[in-house]
Amino acid sequence: MEKYSWKFPSYEGPGDQGINDGGISMFKGSQLYNSLAREICQNSLDAKADGENTVIVKFKCTTLNKKDYPSLSGLVEVFKECRVSWAKRMNTKLQNFLDDADNVLSNNDIDCLIISDSNTTGLSGVKKPEDERSKWRALTSSDGVTDKDDGSGGSYGIGKSAPFACSSLRTVFYNTYAKEDGIKAFQGVARLVSHNHNGKKTLGTGFYLNNETWDPIFDTEKCLLRDLINRKEYGTDVVIAGFKKTATWDEDIEKAVIQNFFVAIAKNELIVEINDIRLDSNTLHSRIEFYADKEVESKNKPITTILEFYHTIIEQDHLVIKGSIMEKEDVTLYIRKDENYSMSIVEMRSIGMVVRKRRKSLLSHYAAVMIVNEGKLNNLLKNIEPPKHDEWDPGILDDEEEKKQATKYKRQLFKWVNDTIIKNCRSEETDELDLDGVSAYLPFDETDESLGVEEKEDISPDSDPKVGEPKKTRPNVRKITISAKKVKGIKDEKNDPHNETEGGNGRGRSGGIKDPSGKDDVISPTDGNKTLNIPKVLQQRIVQMPADSSYRVAFILENDCKDVNIELKAVGDDRKKEKVNIIDYKIGKFKTNINSKTITLHNIKANEKNEIFLTLEYSEKMALQLLIF
Repeated sequence: MEKYSWKFPSYEGPGDQGINDGGISMFKGSQLYNSLAREICQNSLDAKADGENTVIVKFKCTTLNKKDYPSLSGLVEVFKECRVSWAKRMNTKLQNFLDDADNVLSNNDIDCLIISDSNTTGLSGVKKPEDERSKWRALTSSDGVTDKDDGSGGSYGIGKSAPFACSSLRTVFYNTYAKEDGIKAFQGVARLVSHNHNGKKTLGTGFYLNNETWDPIFDTEKCLLRDLINRKEYGTDVVIAGFKKTATWDEDIEKAVIQNFFVAIAKNELIVEINDIRLDSNTLHSRIEFYADKEVESKNKPITTILEFYHTIIEQDHLVIKGSIMEKEDVTLYIRKDENYSMSIVEMRSIGMVVRKRRKSLLSHYAAVMIVNEGKLNNLLKNIEPPKHDEWDPGILDDEEEKKQATKYKRQLFKWVNDTIIKNCRSEETDELDLDGVSAYLPFDETDESLGVEEKEDISPDSDPKVGEPKKTRPNVRKITISAKKVKGIKDEKNDPHNETEGGNGRGRSGGIKDPSGKDDVISPTDGNKTLNIPKVLQQRIVQMPADSSYRVAFILENDCKDVNIELKAVGDDRKKEKVNIIDYKIGKFKTNINSKTITLHNIKANEKNEIFLTLEYSEKMALQLLIF
């Protein structure tokens, strides 16, 4: 009998462990390589050894002959047992998984991705008792367990599922040399389904280890796969067996590293090698430009945006602004203005991994990079990151007081970021917008006190006929434009058309008149079986209230309407528009939490003034377009 083999713990309880694994499923899909790169590099950065400045992570794909490695060939019998045990209750998902695995194991050569880091601490605690903390066990034999310190990247112990999602065999090997205790250890983990082995029911998760002691394989013992890695310095190796290799796997991982860790690489805190490609502070710029050039003809340009962020933190003409949220100067914001930039913001914590990217088409063209420094705020944000580390959500906290505090500081952080960008990027001179249909609407009476008191120099298009002239922006008055939403419907002869003009520059099928200055082809409606009652707006206005993010909207319709939708769009200097998220709205004494981009009102009466108070997601000053449809 072999000294080392695959062992699946037996159990006598009811039920089975099936193919559905929440952790693995979380990382599958189109973002497979992106999730892998994020989790691996984050773990390595978290494990940076004291006295080291730069962590090095290497990705290398190799092909191994199954016959030469018992740790691989031993899986053949395990998968046969899984298939037999589930033969009478096979579902499509399990069938596809077993078929893919059989296809991989039927070949002698198996693709394996070997990921190794250096200048790290390795995984200590291999020989510690079960009741003591062990980084080794947290990674190799525990579910939902983490052993990371405050400020590190992960807090759920779920990120370790990402390598399994990249394996057709759902099998990963771990190898480590721990700096803390000097122990070297190797072990395999397969996350399959429960099955029968020698007449006994087993769990679905099994381990490649010492048959007799159930211990990992130590350096005094021979193991071909472990010896292939031949680790001589402190650190950890992850081997993904049956790697889901595509023709562009190396480029995809490189792009994922660039998008998520460009700051860590630019600051020389991380070096990543992918086969023969090396990403470091010297090569990063050229590699970003290489992929950005490939995006020239593409509508989606993620690397081009990263190039903007890279220049924002590297170039000498950027702004560096410190903010204080929970402690003094616990957040740093880099801002760079450029007429070609996409008005985007990237946000991250001290580890240097991107958590969020967002666009705000509201101001002058710019790029901004927000980094939360080590400290209380950094730890708070860590605790409200979901397992995929792609947002900050206080709702995941159980304690109501902690949730309240997290919400408070998150809002303060984002308000500071938004207000700082506005303060430094807002143009002093701005053109009013002349959008189709503005002249068809009348302003409210300037003396209507129900709409609030406005500045004398109101520059909104509904109060200033001189559209197009540069004006000084008043901080408490919004620029309002009006437009009707395009809908497909049937003409109702009883209703007047929403737009009294004769159409665009193309002729309709029934002979519309061509207008050289128009843009749209107008097509006459055809008969059908449904009538749309599109609201005709007689008067409308929106005014910012003294409270942050609070606005008052008022409007009058010509006809009764059963349902009316209201949306707000922020209009940038480039005239691009972006829907604004509405947190809540209040009519009279009744407040409704909505957190949506659309409000739907019911049974609106003609010629009656309707007043709504809105709270928007962000507090920045913005030009707003009000849509009622």
